[in-house]
Amino acid sequence: MAQLFEEVKNNTAIILVPGSFTPPEFYSAVSRQLITNGFDNVSQCQLLSACPKHDQKRPTAKLEDDALYIREVIWAYLTQGKDVVLVMNSYGGLPGTEAIKDLPSRSSLAAEMVTDVRKGAVVGMIYLSSFLPYPGDSLRSMMGDNLFEPLKSGAPGQYMELPGESGPGIFSDWTAEGKEEEVKYWFERMITHSSDSFDGKVTHDLWKEGAFDGKAMYIVGENDMVVPPALADKMIEKVWTEAGQKKLMVKRVEGGGHCMHVTRPNVVVGAIEDLLSDLVEAS
Repeated sequence: MAQLFEEVKNNTAIILVPGSFTPPEFYSAVSRQLITNGFDNVSQCQLLSACPKHDQKRPTAKLEDDALYIREVIWAYLTQGKDVVLVMNSYGGLPGTEAIKDLPSRSSLAAEMVTDVRKGAVVGMIYLSSFLPYPGDSLRSMMGDNLFEPLKSGAPGQYMELPGESGPGIFSDWTAEGKEEEVKYWFERMITHSSDSFDGKVTHDLWKEGAFDGKAMYIVGENDMVVPPALADKMIEKVWTEAGQKKLMVKRVEGGGHCMHVTRPNVVVGAIEDLLSDLVEAS
């Protein structure tokens, strides 16, 4: 079993999709630990909708733009024969879900009798304090009153900035631990985000029969103040009710906040390895 796990690990690419307002470096600790643990194919995505403050002259990107970019990153690995596990934080779960629409799965390759070793499939979807969208869902529609102003109303065609007092809530686990310097350091590295992307609607129904035959996992931060456990549980329950509990594994992290890829990278790496272990056992 251990040898098979190593083979799966060597043939699997981990694609890390950040949330809104965050640069790829939010996954730096996760990436380093994955590489240390023997993963050779790790990519940190840069959302097109997330924009450094000095670069706001470029047009605001939409959810569809983010999805297309993520899809291109995935496709590059699939054509190399690599399987893909997508890890998505917060907003990233919406374009991430949209990105895999109609991409190869293990069952679709088998049905087409594809034996070419240079064909990979999307085998894992990990939603980290994220969203479990259905067709027609957008970030604004899913968050509702949980989204604070000015993000709730938005600014069409413009980039939004987080209010200066947002840091302690975003990194609520560090706040609870009294790590004020860490909160300040990482909040200062957050960037602006396209308002239009929050209105983009997902068209892919990941949860319908036959749409995705890999493993999906949701990681709940029990101290998440952005996607509170009550909202996460509501989304999870909908998937379980409509598609069955086997469709979505759930990992709950006591005291975990919204950005555990920054505050608790070992939790995220452990979840990735757990998902791969489940894939090995199911093979």
